[in-house]
Amino acid sequence: MAREWELETMKELLLSPAALWAILVGKLLGALILSLASVLVVLAVLILIIGVWPVHWWEVIVYTLITLTIFLAFGALIGTLLKNRRTMTALAMAIIMPLFFLSGAFGPISFSTPTMQLLARLSPAYYAIVLQQHAFHGFRLNTLSLSVNILVLCGYALVVLVLAVIALRRSTVSH
Repeated sequence: MAREWELETMKELLLSPAALWAILVGKLLGALILSLASVLVVLAVLILIIGVWPVHWWEVIVYTLITLTIFLAFGALIGTLLKNRRTMTALAMAIIMPLFFLSGAFGPISFSTPTMQLLARLSPAYYAIVLQQHAFHGFRLNTLSLSVNILVLCGYALVVLVLAVIALRRSTVSH
């Protein structure tokens, strides 16, 4: 999205008869297809080289798609707000990397301080990790049920998608 603003092709898209949500969905689907190639490489390494086989394949697929939707929509939101790739990339890394490390990817968050535990629980990465740990190993890493973890992750996806549409709508007013 930031690239579209930099190249000024976003103005043309916004002037088209397409609905804002359709523009956003089209952008996200393109990014999703590209991202799935990376996911396949990671899965191939996990399975074929490291030897980690998922216990629940369908869960891996569903949780991966939900998580990709969240972070792709987040990228679209930031790109729409900032309209500059360099700034967007720096900000996204500054936000996402610390949250990833706090989210329990490398150990249970129960070993952290209460403040770090709260920050981890505010991140969609935490719920994605909890769900992927169940999909791959059958582990239950928090006290919430699988259904609640899925609903939380879907809630994040919905909120970020709505915010991205709102940001795009506000961009049409300012341009």
